[in-house]
Amino acid sequence: MSLEECYRKRLLRKGRPDKLKAKKAIEIAEQKLNRATELFDRNFLEEAMVASHTAMLQSAKALLFKDGVFERSHWCVIEYLRENYVKKRLLEPSHVNWLDIYRQERHRIMYGLEALAVSNEDIKDALDKTRKFIDAVKKLV
Repeated sequence: MSLEECYRKRLLRKGRPDKLKAKKAIEIAEQKLNRATELFDRNFLEEAMVASHTAMLQSAKALLFKDGVFERSHWCVIEYLRENYVKKRLLEPSHVNWLDIYRQERHRIMYGLEALAVSNEDIKDALDKTRKFIDAVKKLV
């Protein structure tokens, strides 16, 4: 689905920019990252992966709030970031790719019918990338 389709289907909507919501989204992203770390430390690996993705998504939403865009689709958030931040070289392509990869991981964990093997290394990598993603977004907000 293209960015234009996201708007046409009202999965993204334009509104008023809100820096306060953007800052609050960053705070929530950091809380979710801390929660993901706690879950990892307690060996709840799948839950840590989901919390890590949630932290990334919440920080991505901070950029949308800053721009006055409201979302109803994780995929459309990714497309919005690619068009409005990666193409303008404000975010690295890898950052948005991480968000997409962990979106898919979250989907497999939450809705998949097969057992998944999530390793300690997978979670350590996700936590590291989530921290880098949040830090990159904070600079833009």
